[in-house]
Parts: sequence; structure tokens; C-alpha cells
Amino acid sequence: MKDRNYYLAKAEENMPKIIYSELKPEASQEVFKKGDSILLDLGNHYVGHFSFRLDAAEYFICAPVKMKIRFAEDSREVDDDFSSYDGDLPSSWLQEETVILDHHMTVDMPRRYACRYIKITVEATEVKVKLSDFKFLASTSADMDSLKAADIKDEELRKIDEIAINTLKNCMQTLFEDGPKRDRRLWIGDLRLEALANYCTFDNREIVKRCLHLIAAGECNELGFLPSYIFETPEFHTGWAHLSDYALLYVVTLCDYYKNTKDIDTVNDLLDLCKSQLKSFRNILDENLIVVKQKGWFVFIDWCKGLKSLTALQGVYLYTLEKFTELLESIGDSEKEAYEKHLDDVRKASRKHLFDEEKGVFVNATDEYQKSVHSQVWMILGGVIEGKEAEKALKTMLKDAEAKQPFTPYMRHYIVEAMLKIGLKDEAFSYIKEIWGGMIKLGADTFYEVYVPGDPDFSPYRDRMINSLCHAWSCTPTYFIRNEL
Repeated sequence: MKDRNYYLAKAEENMPKIIYSELKPEASQEVFKKGDSILLDLGNHYVGHFSFRLDAAEYFICAPVKMKIRFAEDSREVDDDFSSYDGDLPSSWLQEETVILDHHMTVDMPRRYACRYIKITVEATEVKVKLSDFKFLASTSADMDSLKAADIKDEELRKIDEIAINTLKNCMQTLFEDGPKRDRRLWIGDLRLEALANYCTFDNREIVKRCLHLIAAGECNELGFLPSYIFETPEFHTGWAHLSDYALLYVVTLCDYYKNTKDIDTVNDLLDLCKSQLKSFRNILDENLIVVKQKGWFVFIDWCKGLKSLTALQGVYLYTLEKFTELLESIGDSEKEAYEKHLDDVRKASRKHLFDEEKGVFVNATDEYQKSVHSQVWMILGGVIEGKEAEKALKTMLKDAEAKQPFTPYMRHYIVEAMLKIGLKDEAFSYIKEIWGGMIKLGADTFYEVYVPGDPDFSPYRDRMINSLCHAWSCTPTYFIRNEL
């Protein structure tokens, strides 16, 4: 394996170009007194920097002008009472600034924002003031001129595709961000899905290569797993979480990358690192080849409270082994047969120890006999069951009111993938329309971090206001629409 400096240098070689576009939202008024406010509408969700001009409308600015400026991702957020926020994440993620200005000037807001609406309220002033020259400098590394054309005849799916692409575009900055409003970092789970969507839309291969090398530069934990996320600014830094399913999906991301690019040099850079991730995971299997729970937060799968995740995690391992075996065969690696045999052994063990033959579903002691959609999906994707048997298991759990259901578009992506794998194409696209189409009915310009039909206030952080309404792992309908229709 190469060292950290090598990986960071490779990442810098593949720094994407940022493309800027200037938006000039129209104002309904220019002159403001204390208590007045204005709402600017950018017309769509964008990521970037905001500026405006402050002048006296009469006489002279003889006392500081105090303004509150809110950046809202949707219309509901415009008037949310941020003072009532009581979530688990810091309230500093809420996009609202208090600005105090002593005299006339052009104001360049220092931070980057993700929004459609900008609300400015004049909270204190001695004289009437003039606000003008509103500008929003939007940024992305997604080149809309390179967007691949797609002939999508279904109007609802065409709209879903459009919004999925807007979601991806706004999360494509100098790396694949998970959310441009909140977090603003590179997570492996998001990276994998963003890369899939990117190949069939903008096909920016450099940003994928950059992200793969940035993660490779991170510090592994005591189990040998890569960091699940990294920070890029103000300098490179490894995140604290090392989730085993994300470490596996890093391997899958490289497999996807080679399938779409045939870039053998990057594979050679990262192949040994990927083998080390699979070796680390193999070390946490028991004598029956079943994964053993580790201390702390070591698996994600989904934001589903109380979810028992070991069966699903076992499926992620199988899914990764299959993808990696295909990669090794493609590049002529001599270890392919050993991985192939191990894959077969783990599949057989998974069926023997985790599948309830009588009920026809994956409900077992490993997960305290909990029923979940997640277990069925990942075991289908891991190739343990297929055909009618797989269809029955998935449909049974999707209809079971007692079974744990998915909460994130991230997990819902893999439900769609499982449906397509077992031939449920109509059901897969109906599901896309239900979930992603449901967000559109709520007014989405970009797709959300979490979405539960019938519960628009759901948040894994206990307060809806902190949710990201433009989140990378929600962009993959474009991948399914463009590849399957």
C-alpha cells in the first residue's frame, strides 16, 4: 500500500474545477425601516455565497444597522422558529446570521450557504436604509454542459430525474459532499451513491478518483477499517467514525469505478487497501462465518431507531465480495478463486444460520429475532436468496407493520436495487415514484436526507429543522431511471 502523502498528492492532482454562476434575485422593495423584511427567491436550490449593498435611503447612516439574514432550503424553513430548536446536533448548522453594519458598504457574507430563499429582516436602524444589488454566486464542480441527454417519456420520472441531478450537482464541490448545508464532508456511503449517479450524468471521473484517494489517506481504526468520512477544510483530517459497512462499500466504490472507467492505474493504487478492508472484516466473523457485533457504533445501514443490523451487515459483506471477485476476474488477479470460494462458503453459512426456512425470511437469533426490511434487502443483494423466494421475503417484510422499515433514501436505494435484481421492475419504479415523488409533492427542489411518507417532521436528530434538504445519498433515482428504462 502507498503512504498517506502519496494518496493526498493523487487527490490534489484530481481537484475538480469549480464552476460559478451569478444569480440576481429580484427585490420587491429597496427602502427599509426597522421591522421591515424582504424574501428573495433564487428560483431553485443552489449552493454558494451571498452579497448585497447597504446605503442610506435618507440623510446618513448615523447608527449601526442590525439585520437578520436567513438562508432557507424550502419555504417552510423561511419562518421556522429557530429559537425553539431542540435537536441532537449543534444549532449552529441552522443558516441564520445577525449582521451589524456601521455605514454604507457592499456586504460579502463570509460563509457558504445552501438555499433557495433568503430572508432579510432589518431589526434595528435609526434611519431608513436602502438594500440593493443582491447577488448569489452559486458554485458546483458539475458541468451542466456535459450532462448526458436522456429521453425519459414518463413525466413523473423525468421530474424525479431532474431533481436528482440538481441534488447531485449541489453536492459536487471540490469533493462529493454528503450535504452542502450540514456536514459538508465526504462520507463513503454517500460517495458510493454519488459516483453511481455521476457516471450516467456528468461522468466526472476525476472527482471520484479524488474522493477515493482522500479516503485512502485517512487513518484506520484498531480493527483496520478506513474512516467513514474525512474533512477537507481547513486541512485534511480523518473523521472519528469507522463503520464496517462503509469500509466495505469503499471497496464496492472502487469496483464500480473500474467498471465505468477501466482505469487500472487507480485500481493498482488502491487494490491492496481494499484487500485489507476485506481481511479486517473477515477477522470479525465467528467460527460459523457470521459477523460478530463489535463495541460502539461500528455499523450504519440506516437511520432506523432500534434496528438490529448484523444480518444486513452480513449481506453487505457478501455484496462486496461478489463485486470484488468480479473486479479481480476483470484484471486477472491470481487471488480471484480464493475470494470466490470464500464468497460461496459465507453465502452457505448465511443461509444456514440466518434464514428461517419455515417463515421464508431472515429472522434469527443474531438479530434477536427482529424482523426488518433491511435484512431481506441485503441478503438478496448478497445473493443468499433469489427468485420467488427473494420476492416473498422482501414483500412480506415491506407489508409487515411490525417489521423495521427504512427511513433514509440511502437505504431505499438498496431496496430499489434489490427489487431490480429479482425482476420486480414495475415495483421498483412505483417505489421510486412513491418515495422520491412524495418529496416532490412536498415542494422539493432537491431530495432530502430523510423522508418518511406521512411523517414530514421525522428527524434522526429529534428536530426536523436540522435535517438536510439537499443530501447526496438521495440522488440515485437518476441512476435507475437512466440505466433501467
